[in-house]
Amino acid sequence: MTSGDPGTDGLISPNPPGALRRSLTSLLAPTLVVLALLAWLPTFLMLRHPSADQVWEDFALWSACVPADFQLGWVGPDSATGLGAFTASLPAGAIQWLSCQLAHHSPLNALQSFLLLGLLLTFGLALISCRRAGFQPISSLLTAFLITTAPCAFSRVGHLSLATLWPVIPGLLACHGLWRVMLPPAAPPGRRAVLTSGVIAAALCVPSQEYYVFFVVLLLAACFAVLLFLATTRTSDLAPLVAIAGRGLVFLLGVLLVLLLAYLPKLLLSNAGGPPVAWSTPRSASEQFLYGLLPFTWLIPSLWVPMFTRALRESGIPVGTESFFWSTGSVLIPIAWMTALWQMVLPTARRPNRELRFFACLLALVSVVGLLWMTMGGLGTVFAVVVSPVLRSLNRYTVFVYGASLLLLASVLDALLLARSARLPQAVERQPA
Repeated sequence: MTSGDPGTDGLISPNPPGALRRSLTSLLAPTLVVLALLAWLPTFLMLRHPSADQVWEDFALWSACVPADFQLGWVGPDSATGLGAFTASLPAGAIQWLSCQLAHHSPLNALQSFLLLGLLLTFGLALISCRRAGFQPISSLLTAFLITTAPCAFSRVGHLSLATLWPVIPGLLACHGLWRVMLPPAAPPGRRAVLTSGVIAAALCVPSQEYYVFFVVLLLAACFAVLLFLATTRTSDLAPLVAIAGRGLVFLLGVLLVLLLAYLPKLLLSNAGGPPVAWSTPRSASEQFLYGLLPFTWLIPSLWVPMFTRALRESGIPVGTESFFWSTGSVLIPIAWMTALWQMVLPTARRPNRELRFFACLLALVSVVGLLWMTMGGLGTVFAVVVSPVLRSLNRYTVFVYGASLLLLASVLDALLLARSARLPQAVERQPA
């Protein structure tokens, strides 16, 4: 064989790194699914003896199996006291029905079936959303795994509709889709393509818990306002600004159309038979203080959280007993903040790409919206006083800060993977003959 034969002179064969990475990616997907399920195994076992809150959810799930009660996603007239009060959209009702069917034909009970389907949906929808947004397979898989095993999900097992984080990553990546259609790098897409993008983005966010739907819509509105403001700093011509705003509004129209169709059965039945009990239950605006967001849980170690909350209660400041981050997973939030600051202070020649800059800005936007809206005495309290106090547990928003942190770190990993794949062919070409 000649000296240039890769089989004799030790040179790298035409594309082994790519083949190796594909092999690792194919093994990574099932491995992470298994690890996520193993992480939830103690919770599965605990659901054999449900808590008081979960008993109501169990009743609502079994009600979904009764054909007379399962009407277009409405889980019976009495389900407003359980899971159906939170997830009574048509897609979410279908998931409850599937949970009952799985419980009928397996050793699992309805709660375990619902949690299993929710975990698989969370993993799958996060993976699809990341891939559609342009993430590499490895970073997409890791993002899906980390959101599935999020510490805030484990703190919400009392209410399973809050433990399964279906819309978090799809909702945040909907902001990414809005950015793409409003500030395109080349020729702007047509209205039909923009509307389709909005429809797909919203379809990945349902089924969903209603708190999370409210948070997604709020973030999309804030993202639209910020992007429109940034567009005004790039050009003062009215025609381009109107075109940019028009594409954003068409995208948001697609999102709202999907949400309207998903919740239309619930709205129709509420109009005919009255609102669910959960909507009419008297709630005080002061509960916004009890269940408001405590931003220090983003920063301090989770072992210190009980000490701080106990000190606040002893001082006469009402705080909720629940913290989203009783796990070391919360450390990803300050790490992401430091990563974003580090990327922004790099020299101009080494500044991050546009995608990475967007996810750094998205994390900043999500954090600022949380501080303004979700904290005790913030705009959420004003909403409770002026509009309605039904949305009281605004501390549930914290998971969106966690999700935005994951996306920023995933975008950094993506950039490293792309840079490495770009260097590999050059290294192969420089090998001596």
